[in-house]
Amino acid sequence: MDWDLSTYFPSIEDSAYTDFKARLRDDIARLRKEAEALPVAGADPGTWEKFLRTYEDLLARVSHLGSYVSCLCAADAENELHQQEEAALADLRAGYDILHNRLLLAVGALSEEGFSALCTAAALRDLAPILKKWREEAQKRMPRELEELNSELGVNGLSAWSRLYFQLMGKMSFRYDDPEEGEKEVPMAHYPSLLSDPDRQRRRAVFDGAARALTTHETTCAAALNAIAGTRHTLNRRRGLDNFLDPSLRQSRLSLEGLDALMGAIDKRLPFAREVFRFRSAQMGIEDPGYHDLRAPIPIEGGTTPGWAEGTQLISRSFHGAYPRLGSFFDEITEKRWIDHSPRAGKRPGGFCSPSLLARESRIFMTYRDCLPDVLTLAHEAGHAFHSHVLGDERPLRAGYTMPLAETASTFAEKILTEGVLSDNNIPHVDKCRLLDAEIEHMLAFLLDLPVRFRFERELYQRRKDKTLSVREIRELMEETQRTVFGNSLAESGLDSGFWISKLHFYISGVQFYNYPYSFGYLLSSAFMERLRSEGTAFLGQYENFLRLTGHCDCETAVRESIGEDIREEAFWLRQIDALQRPFETYKAMVAGLRT
Repeated sequence: MDWDLSTYFPSIEDSAYTDFKARLRDDIARLRKEAEALPVAGADPGTWEKFLRTYEDLLARVSHLGSYVSCLCAADAENELHQQEEAALADLRAGYDILHNRLLLAVGALSEEGFSALCTAAALRDLAPILKKWREEAQKRMPRELEELNSELGVNGLSAWSRLYFQLMGKMSFRYDDPEEGEKEVPMAHYPSLLSDPDRQRRRAVFDGAARALTTHETTCAAALNAIAGTRHTLNRRRGLDNFLDPSLRQSRLSLEGLDALMGAIDKRLPFAREVFRFRSAQMGIEDPGYHDLRAPIPIEGGTTPGWAEGTQLISRSFHGAYPRLGSFFDEITEKRWIDHSPRAGKRPGGFCSPSLLARESRIFMTYRDCLPDVLTLAHEAGHAFHSHVLGDERPLRAGYTMPLAETASTFAEKILTEGVLSDNNIPHVDKCRLLDAEIEHMLAFLLDLPVRFRFERELYQRRKDKTLSVREIRELMEETQRTVFGNSLAESGLDSGFWISKLHFYISGVQFYNYPYSFGYLLSSAFMERLRSEGTAFLGQYENFLRLTGHCDCETAVRESIGEDIREEAFWLRQIDALQRPFETYKAMVAGLRT
């Protein structure tokens, strides 16, 4: 592993780790009993303040332990000890979930006068938005005994299906016929990066090879999807929730009006996104574009393939040029080795940033393969880490941002990187074009690929209400969704009916609909970038105010109080998509310049 995890624990077998875990388990059990005695008949802010501070301490420690274990499991998925600790963590979190549920129910049981006294007490006033959210959520819970049973069963149910999938993907490899090197076997973690290879023959071979390997596990993955969706439907029904999107919206702190406005704007501008896809396909000389071409770069002769040192320097220069505080932070995390980046067998696919509310540090996981798209990925994850850094002085209950707001910070960092590269006279035109091409590819991901995932998952949940879906039905649904979103810009022969097997987002037990927040964040960060261009560094104060608001506000409030916009209005999102015409025109001009 490249990263230094020693500030978390010396090792997973060290007594510091085992003692920390044992104390945490005991403290959770103790606080669960204390939660039953919380005063709800009258106002007693002093008792509540003491309890909530202890609860916050537990929250920070659970975050710390979870971050450490998730980092180990991602970096070495074949390690049996790590897998055992991952299962043990699920059991510990079940105990914490029971505690959290008892706390919610206690907040919900307070009288109006008692709750008002709690929210206005000097020591708790800053937690009022969190307490109000809990009080609302308490109204959508099953009786305590059922919620606690759900938490306990989830260890061997919902989260077990998720663990099975991630362990399967972490251990899986596939073979493909490389056009230059012959048959090769690579870990499944390399699959996304290989689909960014400029050689279409290689991409197709990789796509076919991965499909063969994934198909051998399609029955298992279909069972996991059905079990996860079916369990959630059962819980929604017991909680009196009619809309299966409701848990995701509450996790995101986003209104249904805000989501509908976002997705409605994307639907109306699908012709623009398809035009961009067709243009890129034409530049690659592809007449029958497929899903395996979506992430491919256009053919550009010359330029550099940045190694790790070159990639980090590129990000550092760009960040320092537009946002010195972000640049200094990035330098710090690379020097302190907070990033695991090397390609190797046993790593799980994908990338993430995992923060600890106790250490107030983050760790970044990715597979870096000396290409500009991976430079963008690193900038993206660094944006997440900076987000947590800005919230570092907030108390734990005011430092938990939701996914749409998280993805805003990460894609804003991407855009700062791109702007920095394009404005740097020392960077060759060909490299600028390469990076802008990668950014345009991300545009397609957020306006075409992510909407496919959202529509697919929404329809899968709709159909799962009535029956268990077969492998054939899930494959057909995926193809149908891709046709709807891409229209005739995607060849029939280029559909990826097995995309649902390879995309890990569908199997995350703790987060539902792990898709639309990316599109939300991409378009909102575009609005921020326009402000930065027009207002200069003076805007960065507003941006950091936005980041601080994300720790305790809903999406609508954070955006309204930082930049004065209403995200429930479709017109806001349409303006952001229409503004993307400008970078697309720049991109076309730069590509034309390469041809001449």
